[in-house]
Amino acid sequence: MEYRLKAYHRESENPERLRDSGKLPGILYNKQMNEKVYVDLGEFDKVFRQASIHHVITLELDGKTQDVLVRQVNLDKRKRRPSHVDFYALSDEPVAMYVPLKFVGTPQGVRLGGVMDTVLRDIEVKVSPRNIPDFIEVDVSSLGIGDSLHLSDLKLPPGVKLNMKGDSTVVTIVPPEDAEKLATETAAPAAAEPEVIKKGKVEEE
Repeated sequence: MEYRLKAYHRESENPERLRDSGKLPGILYNKQMNEKVYVDLGEFDKVFRQASIHHVITLELDGKTQDVLVRQVNLDKRKRRPSHVDFYALSDEPVAMYVPLKFVGTPQGVRLGGVMDTVLRDIEVKVSPRNIPDFIEVDVSSLGIGDSLHLSDLKLPPGVKLNMKGDSTVVTIVPPEDAEKLATETAAPAAAEPEVIKKGKVEEE
């Protein structure tokens, strides 16, 4: 799916006035560029809800297009809306970014009363912007009670390289007697709205 968003230069526009008029100030940058831009807040909200930080967005600026990733979104907690966005301009060089995991299958251990404890829901990889996968599939159907999957066990798509330590646990099947303890430890009140939406790094080499 393609995500598109129109951007405009903001050389002299006051950021607060832009926000008051329904616009979202931001920057478009990489190692070679740093430009002040703004986008329509409503349009950004619609696109970002689908693309988030995981998918490439095609930014239209001055009649040209630039593939970008959303690097950071600052939030105005009082008004409960974004106040600034950083767009990272992509080239053909590989980038380090987070890709969500998609767990498929029902673990054998769950069928026997165990509980699947998901430790990681996305992982950092290095990949060409043109080959960024929507998700990485993880088959958990063969896991029994007490079994775990680690990053080194994952089957990554062609052209995608792991950018984390391979011994990190992705998912484990907890014995039934530990299920109640796990539920107590992981239960937490709803988190307050963050001031910044940010995940990992997005860098060119």
